[in-house]
Amino acid sequence: MYAELEQLYNMSTIRNNFNQERLFDELLTVSKQEPISVTIKKDTLFSKKLDLNEQICFLVEGITCSYFCNIPTKITSHSQFLNLELVLGTESMDIEAFTDCKLLIFNRLDIMEYLFSTQEGILFLFQYEKEKKNFLFDRVNMLHQKGYPRLLKIMEELAEECGVPVGNESVLPKSFTIKRLASLSSLSTHTVSLFHEKMIQEKVIKKIGGQIILLH
Repeated sequence: MYAELEQLYNMSTIRNNFNQERLFDELLTVSKQEPISVTIKKDTLFSKKLDLNEQICFLVEGITCSYFCNIPTKITSHSQFLNLELVLGTESMDIEAFTDCKLLIFNRLDIMEYLFSTQEGILFLFQYEKEKKNFLFDRVNMLHQKGYPRLLKIMEELAEECGVPVGNESVLPKSFTIKRLASLSSLSTHTVSLFHEKMIQEKVIKKIGGQIILLH
């Protein structure tokens, strides 16, 4: 299906013509009701506060982690929809707030009605599903790597997604503790600590007050 879609309508063209930013702007205009503003406290699962079967979350501020089959997968810190796959009827998921998170909550049916009413919206959903599957495939492949490169890959992704650049360095948020990095990389806390010692010796990272800084 994706090969045929690529031939009919190039993915980069779809992304340029219709994307999450445009969807957000359009929904603010056409939705039957205003989105609800919600704050989720740090270390809280969204499912404890929201109905993730009916509500679609747009991240305004904060850092989140999505879980697939109870396995942590994607870290998000930029403003975007967090669970659009609900429109496609995919497997149930959960999201955890790694920091206090500010959200706007949209009704699933409003988003479905809008997306399915336009050709651009339907093509956008195809693209979204493809990118989601590719990400999960890449994540599974990464988890089959040896521990050290796996941990390093996770930390590099975190630096790119939510690190604070300072010159040639990238400072990871304090919320990424040894315990949290161990969970994200499917390693023990002891193993992560040992790998960090090696990374410090190899001048890959440094630590100041327990905060991790990647060196480039």
